[in-house]
Amino acid sequence: MTAAQSVSEQAFSQALRLGFTAARPRLDVVVYRQQAGRVRTDKGTWMELAPAGASDLCGAVGPEGWSLQIEVKGATTRETDDQRNWRARFGAIGAIALVIRYDAALSLEENVARGVLQLRVAIAERRARG
Repeated sequence: MTAAQSVSEQAFSQALRLGFTAARPRLDVVVYRQQAGRVRTDKGTWMELAPAGASDLCGAVGPEGWSLQIEVKGATTRETDDQRNWRARFGAIGAIALVIRYDAALSLEENVARGVLQLRVAIAERRARG
């Protein structure tokens, strides 16, 4: 995929998740997609998901066990107040909480590599704080 092609936020999120898993040297993280809001079930009832503002990707960093909260943004999508508040709350209790934004000037692969580097830096900064 070339840099000129647009990528959906969902496709970027999936590519990041897979990129974190495949990263070398290895990132000791577990990351999964987290849905927020609510959905109607086959039976017509509503199922509550994560609260408004919850990060797109979440998980844990080993061996410390720190919570990991990643908000994934497209090239032009805005972060909501709920999303900023979610990240601030988790950061305040010691989690690694960051935003990774897609850069339309880069290819999907370059964006994933950039996201992996952002996560490595965030983990290193958190480890330096103790």
